Amino acid sequence: MRAPRRLRPSPATVIASIALLVALAGTGYAATSLPKNSVGNEQLQANAVTSSKVKDHALLKVDFATNQLPRGPRGIVGPPGANGTQGARGPTGPAGISAAGTWAVVDANGTLVRSSAGVTVTHVAASGVYKVQFNKVITQCAWLATIRNSNFAFIETELFPSTTNAVRVETANPFTVSLEDRSFHLAVVC
Repeated sequence: MRAPRRLRPSPATVIASIALLVALAGTGYAATSLPKNSVGNEQLQANAVTSSKVKDHALLKVDFATNQLPRGPRGIVGPPGANGTQGARGPTGPAGISAAGTWAVVDANGTLVRSSAGVTVTHVAASGVYKVQFNKVITQCAWLATIRNSNFAFIETELFPSTTNAVRVETANPFTVSLEDRSFHLAVVC
């Protein structure tokens, strides 16, 4: 029987093994001997860090340039926050008409028979149109008008154009539906 033969490595295998040991030792040395955070922008070559070398979800929004990240979908509306502190009191507004209201009794010819303080009347047209003006703003008030005497007639009211303190009153004959002077009562309630 023959004695087993001893295998001897070839010179190429020996050189390759030595090279491998030197390479592994150098990497191990770099990994253990470099201080923490010692590699920065100066040590990195341009375009050396690629997407495959960055851990997923490791970067933050601040790591990107402005407008580089797309905006995500709008989130759901959250619950309302607590009430803030009350602001400063605003300036006092113009004086309004008292809760008791303002009124006027007007004759057919446009004469003011009686009224609360600060009321004036103007007979605007040839017949049936009156401007009753108050000394207060009445845009947020209600105004009511009725025919004064027993004669049947139509009466219509509206805020006088381009004013905030006057009512336009029109009285008309119900049979001819034409404007006609009539006595009336007008009340403004705020």
